[in-house]
Amino acid sequence: MRRLHFWLLILGLFIVIPDSAIIAKEKSHKMNRLANEASPYLRQHADNPVDWYPWGNEALDRARAENKPIFLSIGYSTCHWCHVMERESFENEKIADIINTYFIAIKVDRESRPDLDETYMLATQILTRRGGWPNSVFLTPGGEPFYAGTYFPPDTFAKVLNAVAREWEANRPELEKSARRLASIIREYTSSAGKTAKLTPEVFARADEEIVKTHDSLQGGFSEAPKFPHEPILLYLLQRAAKGGKGKYLDAATVSLDAMARGGITDQVGGGFHRYSTDNAWLVPHFEKMLYNQAQLVRAYVQAYALTGRADFARTARRALDYVLADLRAPEGGFYSARDADSEGEEGLYYIWTPDQLTRALGESDAKLVSRLFGVTKTGNFEGANILHLEEGLAERASEENREPAEFIAKTDAMLARLNTERSRRKPPHRDEKIITAWNGMMVTAFAEAGDILDEKSYIAAAEKAATMLWQKMHKEDGGLWRVYFDGKLSVAGQQEDYAYLAQGLIALYDATGKTKWLDQAMKVTDAMIRRFADSKAGDFFLTEKAGMMGRPKLKNDGATASGNAVALEVLGKLSRRSQNPEYAIKARALLAALSGLLVSSPNGHAYALRAADALLYGEVGPAQYAGKGVLYARAVDAGKAIEVHIRVKKGWHINSNKPLEADFIATQLSASPPEGWKLGDVIYPDPVTRVLRFNDNPMALYEGRLVLKLPVLQRGKGKGGAKPALLKLQVQTCSDQICLEPETLNLYLPVS
Repeated sequence: MRRLHFWLLILGLFIVIPDSAIIAKEKSHKMNRLANEASPYLRQHADNPVDWYPWGNEALDRARAENKPIFLSIGYSTCHWCHVMERESFENEKIADIINTYFIAIKVDRESRPDLDETYMLATQILTRRGGWPNSVFLTPGGEPFYAGTYFPPDTFAKVLNAVAREWEANRPELEKSARRLASIIREYTSSAGKTAKLTPEVFARADEEIVKTHDSLQGGFSEAPKFPHEPILLYLLQRAAKGGKGKYLDAATVSLDAMARGGITDQVGGGFHRYSTDNAWLVPHFEKMLYNQAQLVRAYVQAYALTGRADFARTARRALDYVLADLRAPEGGFYSARDADSEGEEGLYYIWTPDQLTRALGESDAKLVSRLFGVTKTGNFEGANILHLEEGLAERASEENREPAEFIAKTDAMLARLNTERSRRKPPHRDEKIITAWNGMMVTAFAEAGDILDEKSYIAAAEKAATMLWQKMHKEDGGLWRVYFDGKLSVAGQQEDYAYLAQGLIALYDATGKTKWLDQAMKVTDAMIRRFADSKAGDFFLTEKAGMMGRPKLKNDGATASGNAVALEVLGKLSRRSQNPEYAIKARALLAALSGLLVSSPNGHAYALRAADALLYGEVGPAQYAGKGVLYARAVDAGKAIEVHIRVKKGWHINSNKPLEADFIATQLSASPPEGWKLGDVIYPDPVTRVLRFNDNPMALYEGRLVLKLPVLQRGKGKGGAKPALLKLQVQTCSDQICLEPETLNLYLPVS
């Protein structure tokens, strides 16, 4: 885009308000239009002197009628720099006067409107080569961006506002021309169909290597500071490892998970995770606690536990889930969005400790132990106080303290519980009590998977309660969804990710409970997603039901969460294995084709779609699996003296026995790759039944109903620090008395306990 004379003005050539005048005044004005909005973030700005509008026709119509540019501010209620800009600028009467005189001011909650957030963040990134929140964008009355930034200090912001106002008055046609050009670029980028590519095992192997190359093998993570968890990458690597992939895939995931579990990004006192780390060592976090981080990281820790048997991973997952239940669960059963980073005007104040505070809470002896364990010093590591963190795992520290590990960890957890009680007396950070459908779907998935693998019924109950609330509150009579529930109000039409993530959670509940109502609901939500969001030409999904002022975007790349298209691919693939509706497999293949080029060219940015593609093409992996479009269910069970595979076949269907009597039929076969140090005997198959079916005059040896395959355990290994699970491959062909479906190989693993 050609540089305009306008950009020079932004550098400060127009200084209309002297610096000394940029001083915030006491609030003494009436509430603005945001007071009744169903968003904590918008309500935070309801008493600003800025004449804010929510996004909608009223604001846009006024901008057109008065020929004024729009100042669009996008943020969220737990955003630290959003709070700072509000205090410095939006509460400032003189800055508010400039905005109100020359602009139509619109405030957007990015969590409620991911479509607007995605579109206008892309504009900011194109214009400035960086992004972040608050996102400050200047638009034409038609909603097209021509200048942008993020946080502005008050002096600079006043200069920017005046410069934009003058340039709009002097050179409006030129600005509109540039805005149209930028808007065209954004529309093309966010809605274009991608190139297709053939996905082979070699493509996945190359993607694996490219992802692992970005891994920090010393401190964990997949980038330099600021370090984000990158949960889609972790979940992809764990799936590849579960299928027997190279050890370095598991190592890359577990090194990162171990570093985060010990670091300050984990709330060592209360459980759960902060949003990201500001340093390479995961020590100093940005203290927000987002629901989506809890959900995604719990899934990663639970799956890592299943693959390694490491009790510390299970402990980290349990503490995060217990935190969510204690602090983020609404009375109706859904889950709130987030906890802020700030309390009493300071970032992190709620979470940090001095030695004196520890002593008052625990007494001298226990305070000294906690200080040794969690790196507490008089000088501190953050603003003169301490972010608690572990230099090494608690089991290792138990040996140094000459204590038995289980007893030592229980003692540590008891001390942390006392600290958590003491901390609860502090003024807590603000809690954003929006209930967002997509994020709740993620949390349902996490609770269901954790309840299944950790054998914790209370977690499955929490998932069921949340799913029931979502179905009753967020599901409309016409099959659509609401995105937001806040303060008794439903608002914002559901976007594609809401449908995808809710369906994901419902499928996880079906897998954990076997209750068909969850599968039925998952199919209804998925069918609605296809009707409302599918691009029938390209094969992928739009983010919104209808085109907006900047087009109809598609979200394909992973960000803080897996993309809606990636989750849709997973959902469609899972339903194709759990339902006899052939449309799910067709839609899954079309979506995979639409995403395939991106998976080849940019695997790091599309790790969750890679995960879903791997499952679609080469089979899911887990303790339980489905075959025959849902007519067969198999689960691996540790029965002590044997590894067992319990199989359930629906009435009217069967699988061939391990010796089907005719060479042309596919035999049921079980094979195993046992954990290190284990020795297994030969598979013991049950006796078959013999039947004559319509399509064959000869007798056939079959398995029907329920059966158990057994692998005798001759020797159990004792891998230090955990071991890989038993990897099982079950070959089956499901048939009725009229047809046989394609043979399938199921990837099962027996979680290490």
